[in-house]
Amino acid sequence: MRTMLGAVLVLLAGTGRAADGPGWPQYGGGNRDFVRPAAVPGDGADGVWERDLGPGTSGIVSDGTVLVTMYSVPNPKQASEGVEVVVCLDRRTGKTLWDDRTPVARLKGQESYSGDPIRPQATPAISGSRVCTLGSTGLLKCFDVPTGKVVWQHDLVADFGAKPVQFGFAASPLVAGGRFVVHAGGAQAAVIAFNSADGAVVWKSKPAEPSYSSPVLMPSDRGDVVVQMTRDAVFGFAAADGRQRWTYALPKPGLTNVPTPIVLSKRRLLISGQGVLGTRLLEVAATGDAVAEVWKNDKVAFFYANWLTDGAAVYGSADKFLRGLRLSDGKELWREQGQADANLLQVGPDTVVLRGDGQFTHARLSPTGFEDVSRVERLAGRCWAAPTLVGDTIYARSESKIRALKLSSIFKP
Repeated sequence: MRTMLGAVLVLLAGTGRAADGPGWPQYGGGNRDFVRPAAVPGDGADGVWERDLGPGTSGIVSDGTVLVTMYSVPNPKQASEGVEVVVCLDRRTGKTLWDDRTPVARLKGQESYSGDPIRPQATPAISGSRVCTLGSTGLLKCFDVPTGKVVWQHDLVADFGAKPVQFGFAASPLVAGGRFVVHAGGAQAAVIAFNSADGAVVWKSKPAEPSYSSPVLMPSDRGDVVVQMTRDAVFGFAAADGRQRWTYALPKPGLTNVPTPIVLSKRRLLISGQGVLGTRLLEVAATGDAVAEVWKNDKVAFFYANWLTDGAAVYGSADKFLRGLRLSDGKELWREQGQADANLLQVGPDTVVLRGDGQFTHARLSPTGFEDVSRVERLAGRCWAAPTLVGDTIYARSESKIRALKLSSIFKP
């Protein structure tokens, strides 16, 4: 496992993808892959704490000094709706440094699972001193991290004709070269790149239907490509100007796909979801303008929890099982019960598994199976957000709590 993980990290380093800095700047970390080669020794700023939060599945990001996430609270003026909160915390203590509160009401056609109140789902993104957040109704805000001042904002629906998805906007903004790249979806653009300094539109891609899937960068010999899965297709847009490089039509269009594609190299990527009808490995042609299917597994479709790869297999939660698929041909290698709705974080040869009910597991995942090394106490409440690693501290949240704990308290010998 250690050798395979090292191999995939060398492969990614050779493609021009940015390395993780001192923090966790966006969904999945700097490389958006939920993989760290090792924990960074504590810098004296790491504390162990727990505090109340509120409903939401927005992940936690950090510039190395502060944490930023989103949650919701009831709206006293209209009980059926809510107030979305962007909160900045001191990562040593969990103390609130600033917050921003915006009353929101569901847009026409929007609903929430099981009648739950409205809640934010997209994970913020940090670039320099700016943090970009996307609310469930399409309100895009950019804040000055030190002060909490709103620097700029856009309403994706009102300003760009974005089409609201059923359970609210959930695609997490992408950091790419001083820009925030956002999946809008709708009549004007599938993806929009905003200047992080002033919110000016740098480019807009061609229109496409929306989904819950977040954009991700894919390197190529002709410059980076923004990969975006929509309701009907997977697109590759030039990161420099938004021109369409390639497209892959999904087998079953019209479904709001969730998983963010996994970029494997300059030419290969994995996709999964409802409209994918399982999981597929795609390969971009040497010319960079066409995509072909390498293999498909039409029995395993990963859903809303994250997924990751070690270069030999891909791992993720599907249909209440944690599963491993061989990367070379898509064959299912194993499935593990008791890890439903699990999000994963790979640190060297070990994996933090955060189950949907808040159970932390120290595991080792490999093509040969799932090794349950140890388990620690649960985080109270439903946990649908992936954990974050800064230094040697894990930050995780549920629908009611946010918690900081040392990686060493999970990774038992």
